[in-house]
Amino acid sequence: MSLQPLPCPAAESIRLPSGAVLRHDLGDAVDEVLGHLSRRYSAGPKVLDVPAPSRDDLVRAAGLALRAPAHGGLRPFRFVCVGSHQRQRLGELFAEDAARRGHAALEVERARERAHNGPALVALVARIDDAQPDVPVQEQWISVGAALMNFLNGLHVMGYGAKTLSGASVRDARIQQAFCAPGETLVAWIVAGTPRRATQPKRLDDPSSIVSDW
Repeated sequence: MSLQPLPCPAAESIRLPSGAVLRHDLGDAVDEVLGHLSRRYSAGPKVLDVPAPSRDDLVRAAGLALRAPAHGGLRPFRFVCVGSHQRQRLGELFAEDAARRGHAALEVERARERAHNGPALVALVARIDDAQPDVPVQEQWISVGAALMNFLNGLHVMGYGAKTLSGASVRDARIQQAFCAPGETLVAWIVAGTPRRATQPKRLDDPSSIVSDW
């Protein structure tokens, strides 16, 4: 079963003198949107099918990523789309990495095949500047994580499933060099597509367990 995109609710807007927009009269739309976002679970390559997000879809999701907190306007993140015609090249990089780590031929071939996982593949790249006097590195990493979550939520709202993957491949120096400019770090892979079935939680959520009073 594929998930359908959530329509954007209509809402009346009041433009304030400061330029801010106050939205009201949303009615049940707020609960609908929050409910839809609360049902975003990771969907791995085994449950993802075509159609994949288009380049325009990925750019729209990146637009939400730009709403992540970014102290000093650093925006220490970017997304690199891996086209279908580039999967073979990436597979060679994966295979070479596995061979350098001493894996047997079968594991090397499996590493090569992993480059073809998911109808769409995106690399998340971070640029953390530890010389920023007013923006410590932990704040920059928070911005990277928030951008990733907004990107995933954007895909979810459009009806796609996605999952973030890491592993040894993102730490390999040659793979890092293939995706990163000097000073950047390859953080993770994002696979995306249309879920063949509704995604399910791995455990029950208890929001109250992560909220406390001072």
